[in-house]
Amino acid sequence: MIQLDATINQLQPSQEIEISRTETAYCTAERSGDGKTLRFIRYTENGKTWRVFKQSRL
Repeated sequence: MIQLDATINQLQPSQEIEISRTETAYCTAERSGDGKTLRFIRYTENGKTWRVFKQSRL
């Protein structure tokens, strides 16, 4: 998990990475365009449905 934390901390503004995947869903971490917010998003149904499940101001 330390490597994932480091990768998330290095995200540039507007950059997104996939952090986990199952057969029916996947999760990403993304930094906002101004670089001040980090969002964790869960996508389901082949990316058609999504939900922000955690958001943090940096």
